[in-house]
Amino acid sequence: MKKVLIASTVGTAVLFGTLSAGIPGLPAADTQVAKAATQLPKGIGGRAYLNSTGAVFTAKIKLPDTVKHDDSVSTPYIYSGFRATSGTEADIGLQYSKQYNVWKPLMKVGAKNEETYIEGKDKFTYNKGFRPGSTVQMTIYKNLNGNTRMTLWGTNNDGYTGRIITEIQGTNIGTISKWKTLATAAVSYESQRNAIKATFSTSFNNITIDNKAVTPVVDTQDFAKVSVSGNNVSISVNK
Repeated sequence: MKKVLIASTVGTAVLFGTLSAGIPGLPAADTQVAKAATQLPKGIGGRAYLNSTGAVFTAKIKLPDTVKHDDSVSTPYIYSGFRATSGTEADIGLQYSKQYNVWKPLMKVGAKNEETYIEGKDKFTYNKGFRPGSTVQMTIYKNLNGNTRMTLWGTNNDGYTGRIITEIQGTNIGTISKWKTLATAAVSYESQRNAIKATFSTSFNNITIDNKAVTPVVDTQDFAKVSVSGNNVSISVNK
């Protein structure tokens, strides 16, 4: 069964628009790359890169105990992903639902955002998602039989512990140039940036790519603090 992930109004516009529209942490054109190290387009937050060309990313994500979200224009995100040498960007992870106070899965690879749910859809979508303060085990496969796959294992807001497996099919990702970790508060339009009021903290722990520990490199701290220790990175967003 296939279904287009229905994000919040803000999330849909920001994450699931065309590649040229840009999202936080993803410059839409080469002209934006220079400023990306100090400011994210269409949002605020922190980003660290992982200089690895490997195929399988794993990490344990510590979700925020609380999210202070006092605006009506932004959506908080915690995600990983990669940039392929072809130019394709992938954004894979979690978005916050203020309505249900949970973190829900998201996937976007290039212009593709139509997900196939392999397992766990009824436990971690709609009015369910990962519980604040819990730890989520993330695994991303850049190319599994031509598809990009994400597995998230953790506990939902009903206390159920299990996993959700989702794929974007037909991505056919080749060589990776780098991986990334981000925490952002995203908006649909650059003009909404000043209205963002969001505070939350997260961490990606025990990061491995192809079963090898990889140390993140701090890239962007835009109303955010990014701290690296070994193969762990903490990101605090505060505006």
